[in-house]
Amino acid sequence: MDLRTVMMLLAVGSFLFGLFLLVLKFNVNHPQEVPFWIMAKFSQAVGYFLLYLRVNGYDALSVLANITLILGCAYEAWAVRILTGAEVKRRLHLPVAAGIAAAILAALPLGSPYRGGVVFLLQSVFYLLPGAFLLHGPSGRSLLQRILGFCYLAASGVFLGASLICLAFPSFAVSAAGRPVFAVVPLASFSIFLIGGFILLTLAKERSDRIVAEMRKSLRQSQTRFQRVVETATEGILMFDEDFRITFANEKMASVLGYAIGEMVGRPYESLIPESHIQLVRYQEMQRRLGNDSIYECPLVGKDGKERWFIISATAIVGDSGLFEGSFAMLSDITERREMELALAESNRRLTEMSHTDSLTGIANRRLFDRVLEREYARLLRTKSQLSVILLDLDHFKDYNDEYGHVMGDACLRQIGAVLAECVGRSLDLAARYGGEEFACILPDTGLQASVEMAEKIRRRIAGLNIEHSKSPVAPYVTASFGVITVHHSPNLSPADIVNLADRMLYRAKAAGRNCIESAEWQEEGQAIS
Repeated sequence: MDLRTVMMLLAVGSFLFGLFLLVLKFNVNHPQEVPFWIMAKFSQAVGYFLLYLRVNGYDALSVLANITLILGCAYEAWAVRILTGAEVKRRLHLPVAAGIAAAILAALPLGSPYRGGVVFLLQSVFYLLPGAFLLHGPSGRSLLQRILGFCYLAASGVFLGASLICLAFPSFAVSAAGRPVFAVVPLASFSIFLIGGFILLTLAKERSDRIVAEMRKSLRQSQTRFQRVVETATEGILMFDEDFRITFANEKMASVLGYAIGEMVGRPYESLIPESHIQLVRYQEMQRRLGNDSIYECPLVGKDGKERWFIISATAIVGDSGLFEGSFAMLSDITERREMELALAESNRRLTEMSHTDSLTGIANRRLFDRVLEREYARLLRTKSQLSVILLDLDHFKDYNDEYGHVMGDACLRQIGAVLAECVGRSLDLAARYGGEEFACILPDTGLQASVEMAEKIRRRIAGLNIEHSKSPVAPYVTASFGVITVHHSPNLSPADIVNLADRMLYRAKAAGRNCIESAEWQEEGQAIS
């Protein structure tokens, strides 16, 4: 087999080997790549092909062929180093390429044997390096690695011998150029191509398997750590399938609800939700199906039937295909916080109620009366309706206190307050203790006639109590005088004016002999008509 044929075989073989490595690199299911290896094979293919074209001559194309070929040998050395588990800096090939080019260009002015000697010497170096990488290091090197290492060393020895002959014995090298002694050089190249290619593929497969095994081990360790973290987390954790059935619950979540973990797995999420919040949960499930995450508050029912409140941070799980596959939720128990909030709200409600309630009679006080009157009067501007106010005062109540004492006086006021609370029954109406023995009523959307009828009803009920009042010149029992005013909204009238008008009517009732009712409807002209 002549030299040109060997060069062509090496060129084609290296090119096909490079294509094979490209296929492995872009394998969708199991991508595999060893850095520098593809570049090494394509560089060697180009170098051998250029040498095939210039076997019997030496020109610029021959220089390029030698540079490309030896650079391919260098890249193969780096690839072998990576296969042995070592690292190679990516930028190393730049100074190496410059060094190879400089050495071959420096030998260009020399004679033919010397140029060949420099090329053989460089090839010897770059076959020595992978041999050293494969044989040096831990005793645990595989048999294949050792076989390949010795093959690289043998090839390095062949090229080193050829280099010494060319450099030390140029005349002999020229005369022996066509003899069998130099035929061993392409034979060594072809042998290392065949043996090295097979063993390197095997080593690459072992490296790939080792990487996969390490990834699987790392994944198992990560899963174990994740499971340990999840199981011991201080927050509740639930995982659901696409139908929102529980596929995982950690110990914290199960214990809070009073279940064993096995009792929770497989349960529908909605089975833990009280009826009052089913619609909220179904809305949240719809959001998960759309791939949306959210945080919301919701109660869950425990095994004992009691509700516990949680802040739920829910995350949708979407597969590679974009389809919804389930969801993940972290639940923080806020039952105690919720109870404190409810207790605080109740406390605030009671404080508000106390601030608006007369402590003696239990009906509204002056503060609430003023606020409601202002609100209801402002509402007239929108409704164009009427508003009536009743002001009543117990007749000669100071004499009652002087005769019967303040304890009996307080008891009398409580009975009057109960009468007002019973008579003024609409939710919009308000009965209040205005001060001392004076009481007041606000009757929204009520005309003068209905207001007078309400005042008369209250007057009779007070008289019907038959609370003895021996010092009253009006009657032998407690009575009351009433002033009633009905108004429409006007920019010329304020809530304070309304009270003054009712008080004026009350004064007229007292002047008329007490235990009676005086009323009027306020007109825009400012006159009160009885």
